[in-house]
Amino acid sequence: MEATAATDAATTCAVAFFDVDGTLVWRDFKQMEKQKTADVNSAEQIKPTPAVYDAFRRMRERGNLTFICTGRSLPFVMPSLWELGPTGVVGAAGAYVQVGDTVVRDEHLSPELVLEVAERFVRAGVDLTFESNVRNVELRPSGAELHNGRSVLARTVADVEPYVEPCRFQKFCVYGTAFLEDAALRAFVEEHFTICDLQGGVYECSLKGVDKGTGIEAALRFLNHGRERTFAFGDSENDLSMAPAVETFVAMGNALPQVKEVADYVTLSAADDGVPAGLAHFGLI
Repeated sequence: MEATAATDAATTCAVAFFDVDGTLVWRDFKQMEKQKTADVNSAEQIKPTPAVYDAFRRMRERGNLTFICTGRSLPFVMPSLWELGPTGVVGAAGAYVQVGDTVVRDEHLSPELVLEVAERFVRAGVDLTFESNVRNVELRPSGAELHNGRSVLARTVADVEPYVEPCRFQKFCVYGTAFLEDAALRAFVEEHFTICDLQGGVYECSLKGVDKGTGIEAALRFLNHGRERTFAFGDSENDLSMAPAVETFVAMGNALPQVKEVADYVTLSAADDGVPAGLAHFGLI
């Protein structure tokens, strides 16, 4: 990715930002659960359709810029996604922004906050996953095993501590609603973080003021591009922040109701190649 070329072109082109799960990639979580799929982040599971690859190619040919805009940290932006040839990435739900080879934003939780989160979740017996661009640490006080084989397993706060400084955690995710039903734990999380329903029983907790919308704004500032001719595609709660950051917000047909409510346009489901359909609707491909 070349940042200089992208910056030079940015004043005349369209810029589009795409969520991954439920937008660029469709996965039927209910079916996967029935089949007991071992690794929901495997390369086979995270692969856009040929129509999506073709849409990105056609965007490039027209001089338009494309960004992956995901809650995923860099290790989980799979090679199949980079093969789309994006101009850049807004990762970790806006905590990390890269345009070409230039890092323009890199936010993370303070070490003190990470350890306080770990202590409170261990005390409550609730599992979570700390995420970073280095590696993920799955804190499992419940005794559960790893959700992803590439993560580090932790049972206690002491297990987490060695990874705090080198990893620089950007956010954390929780599976299930137990932490929302614990009044004290929920109050603590809501004091410091924005909680987003990612669907599939996953809740994402990002630092207040750090979201996909502010990540998009950082990318556009670097490109010297205003809101004109900017687009964003998404389906979950953490995509809502993209709406005010762009001129046109597109909800997928499979999006949550609250996402569709704020959308300027609702395209087809990700299962039916909603991204190419939406780009064609607006004449971008």
